[in-house]
Amino acid sequence: MLILGGIVPAGADDESPAANQHGAFLHTFFESNCVKCHGAKKAKGGIRLDQMGGEIALGHDFETWNAIHEQLSSGEMPPEDAEVQPDAAERAKAAAWIGEELEKARSSERVQHLLSQFAFGNHIDHEKLFSGEIKDLPFSPPRMWRINPNIYDRTKHRILKHHWEELQRVRQPFALENRPGVNDYAADLFADSATLGTLLRNARTIVEHQLSSDVAEPLRMVLESKKPSQEQINAAVRHQFEALVLRPPTDAELERYRNYMLSTIAEAKNVLEGMAVCLKAIALIPEAIYRMELGLGPEDQYGRRLLSKNELTFAISFALTDDPPDPELWNAKLDTAENIRAQVKRILDEDGIAKPKILRFFQEFFGYHRAPDVFKDAKRYENYDWGIVPYQLVHEADLLVLHILERDREVLHELLSTKKYFVGHFGSKSDPEELEQRLEALRLLHDYWQDKPWKKLKYELEPEVRVDIEALHPYFRTQPAKHRMSGGLIKDYMEYLPVCYKNGIQPMLAQFTLMKDERERNLTSAHDQRFFLNAYNLKFNQFDCPTEQPFELNPKQRAGLLTHPAWLIAHSKNTDTNPITRGKWIRERLLAGHVPDVPITVNAVVPEDPKKTLRERFRPTRQEECWRCHKKMNPLGMTFEAYDDFGRFRTSDEVSGRPIDASGHLDSTGDDRLNGDVRSAVELVQRLAQSERVRQSFVRHAFRYWMGRNEMPSDSATLIAADQAYVKSGGSFQALLVSLISSDSFIYRKHSKL
Repeated sequence: MLILGGIVPAGADDESPAANQHGAFLHTFFESNCVKCHGAKKAKGGIRLDQMGGEIALGHDFETWNAIHEQLSSGEMPPEDAEVQPDAAERAKAAAWIGEELEKARSSERVQHLLSQFAFGNHIDHEKLFSGEIKDLPFSPPRMWRINPNIYDRTKHRILKHHWEELQRVRQPFALENRPGVNDYAADLFADSATLGTLLRNARTIVEHQLSSDVAEPLRMVLESKKPSQEQINAAVRHQFEALVLRPPTDAELERYRNYMLSTIAEAKNVLEGMAVCLKAIALIPEAIYRMELGLGPEDQYGRRLLSKNELTFAISFALTDDPPDPELWNAKLDTAENIRAQVKRILDEDGIAKPKILRFFQEFFGYHRAPDVFKDAKRYENYDWGIVPYQLVHEADLLVLHILERDREVLHELLSTKKYFVGHFGSKSDPEELEQRLEALRLLHDYWQDKPWKKLKYELEPEVRVDIEALHPYFRTQPAKHRMSGGLIKDYMEYLPVCYKNGIQPMLAQFTLMKDERERNLTSAHDQRFFLNAYNLKFNQFDCPTEQPFELNPKQRAGLLTHPAWLIAHSKNTDTNPITRGKWIRERLLAGHVPDVPITVNAVVPEDPKKTLRERFRPTRQEECWRCHKKMNPLGMTFEAYDDFGRFRTSDEVSGRPIDASGHLDSTGDDRLNGDVRSAVELVQRLAQSERVRQSFVRHAFRYWMGRNEMPSDSATLIAADQAYVKSGGSFQALLVSLISSDSFIYRKHSKL
């Protein structure tokens, strides 16, 4: 039987009643309602339904069938103005059958790969995930998760320490894709030939360093022995395992590598060369490259296997830190969810344990850390070196996130709607007494130089001048050598400090800030202050920097991270704003929605017209074939037109001179309380901050980050529990984290199809 597009239910014989029934119905449905616009004569959006392969359940044309299902289910297709409309029963029947076939397609290898990508994260029905109707027990598929680049960097710095030449020679083999969203997905990361080649070169460099510089005692004992003993070899093997595999060897591993080192030494007839071969071999075992999460623990009655003690210990440590498990975690009993929760809480509560993965989640979720990647023409920003500005703005966004996390109350609400920001400051943990000492030191520096020829200073200060400066205040004597006063630094101060004291304002205090790639920059220069302040609509000669921060900016202009200059820049173009990207971000990150990629047949270029605002230039997107997708983004993104592409608030368009219309509209959000008109971005984010759906979408993204994969229907119980933990704790992100990391999705493994 030949039917339209070859549509045949999976598993049905061509002549079966089921095939005939579905085939006849869908043939009639598509012929009557769709083929006129998506057929041989006219293929809107590049889609021809008369040529679609019908083996949906095998994963063929999955993306297109998924889009068709979405359009039918939402009532967006056929469009409202179509001459003929199917009745509700016909539409529901077609959508239901396609939906059933798409569910079957999830077991195909191709669809499994697609659904493992971050871009497909919102393709599971949101309401179903949080309704409680799914009763399946949660688990994760077994996987080997390639070591995170940050973990690898921490390991090499522990071994190579301050030896910069070796540090530069040990290249990063595990770079992540620089794409919006969560990048550290287990399914995306594998060691290809280039990765293995880099690992081999790195192992050679590391072992050469271990045997020539800062030689550890266990290695030195073997090197100095003409005939190393079994105990000495054992100690060397243990040392290498703990240094690079980040755990002690098992008895079997110890025996294997002890015998291997003895044989390589005997074969080379040289202790150094033979030992190096074995140490490099240890550096390249699978666990030095992958996190092993296969589920080697006991199996429960449902076919799920617990992570083994070693697997779980590393999983917990790497969920929060870039370091191997500490002794307390190594020795802890992790046999119950309660014991796991206790260890997670302990790590979260200990200030001495660095937990950089938490900040990275918020960077990847909001995407503001990508601001320095967006090229900007310095001439459009006061003709200054723009490259310095976005790094400082990202740093200040980080400070805001860390401050809200430290308080740990209604975290998402605060991130979306707070009126307070950090500007030219060290952060809320700064010691007020030290800040006052810095202010005193700056005043003394100003008074010393105001009547001296500071403009003629060379970079290297004269010795007697340096002595005078260091005598001014203890602050100048305690600075590290590379931060001490230079002629250039004094010139920067003296261009800025007199302006402050003349105008009766307090200078900014953030003198040195750790920037990208561990570069430290001086931010007291008048230039740096002038230009990064401009992004907040602040003037360097008027900004009276508060000692206590964060502080409130203009509440009519700024609310939360989505109106922070770093976020606005990160979601802009090189020379213009980007309402599509901003609207898409809100639709997908906060509303758990999905916007299809632009078809390759569409020339997505906004027409240039200096007499029109961007909103006016976007009117072509309201055409029928465009608006189906653009209506999900434009009304959201246009609310941010009150900010230019540098994040500065504005009331008129700088090109056309026309007034800015920053109104917008929320529609089809899945939350009726959200829908409706908004007058500005501030009103938009304040409404979003109150939404249950927005909170649940945030929980879904946290799940993806800490599980390293998209959620499956069977993860429903984990998501609901994490959401409830967050709500019951008053919006504590720590409570959400504890729930996720102690969940069945985190600790159990089972082979399954998505």
